[in-house]
Amino acid sequence: MKASYYTGRDFWKKNSAWSYEPLKERVIQEAENQLKVQLPPSYISLLKEQNGGEVHYSYFNNSINMYFMEGIDIDSEGRRLGILSSKYWIELLGLPPHIVLLWGDFHHYIALNYKNGSTNPSVVYLWERHMENRRWGTLQLAPDFDEFLSKLHRGRKEGKPFNTTCSF
Repeated sequence: MKASYYTGRDFWKKNSAWSYEPLKERVIQEAENQLKVQLPPSYISLLKEQNGGEVHYSYFNNSINMYFMEGIDIDSEGRRLGILSSKYWIELLGLPPHIVLLWGDFHHYIALNYKNGSTNPSVVYLWERHMENRRWGTLQLAPDFDEFLSKLHRGRKEGKPFNTTCSF
């Protein structure tokens, strides 16, 4: 099957099983303040279309499948959901401290990587390694969120599977 790459339209599945409340500027500002980062403008644009949920363009190369992308939610009880739950998962699972989780399934994650500062994050893939000295393997998928989006596609493309044995 020939891959159909994301070109700026039709990212979200409109009848998604879930998404958070429509995004408001105050929620974006609160999220950035809590996370102490600046979220990529293209990520914010996507969230203004639909605040998280299932995606049409879920494949990155041949072996990484991101079924959904987290949005931002602050529920009525003051709990932090979506990307605001990143700190909880980082502490619980021993993930690197400088990331914001976009997708995960408890053993694999895609995240914004703020290791080099609070703006212009790269996008990384993390996977559980079960090694004593390094529990999580990390691989940079793209130098920024825009390039990551341009590499997402529908369906599997022909070619060799992505090698996830590398780490940085």
